[in-house]
Amino acid sequence: MNNDFFSRREIKRKQRFFVSRKGARQLCSIRYMLLLVLLAGIAACQKAGFSYDNVVDNQQTDYILTDTLSVAMKTILYDSVPTSGSGLLLIGTKSDPYLGAVTAGSYFQVIQPTGYDIPANGSAFDSLRLILRPSGYIAGDSLQPQSLQVYRVTQTIQFAKTFYSLYNNSSFATENTPLGTFSGIIRPKTDKSVSIPLSDALGSQLFTMLRDKSPEVSAGPNFLDFFRGLKIVPGPGSAALMTFLAQDTSLTMRLYYHINEIVTTVKYVDFKMNASELQFNQVTANRSGTPLEKLQVPVRELPSSATGNMSFTQSLTGIGTRIDLPYLKNMQQLGQFFKIMKVILTVYPAAGTFNGSSQIPARVALCQVDKTNTVTDTLSYGSLTVDNQYNENTYYSYDITNYCNTQLTADDNGARGLFLTTPGGAGRNSFDRLVINDQQAPRKKIKVQVYYLLYK
Repeated sequence: MNNDFFSRREIKRKQRFFVSRKGARQLCSIRYMLLLVLLAGIAACQKAGFSYDNVVDNQQTDYILTDTLSVAMKTILYDSVPTSGSGLLLIGTKSDPYLGAVTAGSYFQVIQPTGYDIPANGSAFDSLRLILRPSGYIAGDSLQPQSLQVYRVTQTIQFAKTFYSLYNNSSFATENTPLGTFSGIIRPKTDKSVSIPLSDALGSQLFTMLRDKSPEVSAGPNFLDFFRGLKIVPGPGSAALMTFLAQDTSLTMRLYYHINEIVTTVKYVDFKMNASELQFNQVTANRSGTPLEKLQVPVRELPSSATGNMSFTQSLTGIGTRIDLPYLKNMQQLGQFFKIMKVILTVYPAAGTFNGSSQIPARVALCQVDKTNTVTDTLSYGSLTVDNQYNENTYYSYDITNYCNTQLTADDNGARGLFLTTPGGAGRNSFDRLVINDQQAPRKKIKVQVYYLLYK
């Protein structure tokens, strides 16, 4: 029998699971309960997954814990990540020693205003501004000046045929020269808005069209043919990622004008964000000089042995961790009758890669994937325990008992791996990432605890 799937710390088959005298007494009670169950099963040879063959226990049933089952880990690169309709603009640049330099920009449409009446005489254009409202999130230093650039989109923002999302790698053409720029400190927790001055030439043109009620600004799709949308990207020197609200009440291109009367009156009209489902965030990553430098098309997966005995999860940039238990089925060779009772997967963020709950996702989904790394089911969102004082005992835990029992009898078509990813929009609107040590690391390494019954 090949027992290579356990490490040198393998628990011998005859070893009982004792921790203390009190634990011994508890285990003794458990043994008597097991004996009663076995005796009750003499008349029926099938009992809770065991075939007892009418054999009385005679002190030969062990309840064993092992945490040395081999775990194989890989970092997987997705084809693309849907980022449209999130309700947030993600803009900026952030460098990470593990995942590289991430750059994010955002596309959206605006629609012409309604209910305005600009008099032909005595009115004049003042300025055109893009008004952004911070959501409160930032990855990076908020005390450093941020730089933003706004470009006019020259291609219709729309879904590709048969698709209903836009993705982190979607792109639409823009003009070469920005309509406006911003440079300054943005305090995302306290600033109510950020105002970016836009081209006076465009503002004056729009004012004239509104005042004269040109067809391009009348009701209907004419305006979107004339003005297809905006793209915001980080400018030179940006060193933080932040989000802004993307709703028709919070994202506007505002045109200021005045009317010369007895008292000059300043007024404005708003071009509000349109079609929230078409707003999306474009995200790119430069992984040069990082453990994931070779993870680029056509290479779509790297084993942890090739990335410093670590694997990585960050939905924003399209990477996740695949976990396999290659020797799980071999455990059935341990004895005549074997049954898994409970299996717990514990995932520790690697020491030094986070601060408290900062930078690690609040939730990480555990999914099933097939041989092509296609998700076939979501098993659990796990439980996150945070050690805010020492950062020594922060971990995610998952009950994978049902998964393991299913895989014990699965054929090649039914074989599934496990996949760690951040769920839904939360992970796609933040820089949060998870760095995991494999079993070769000296500490804070991934762990699988298998509790099983064994009758020899």
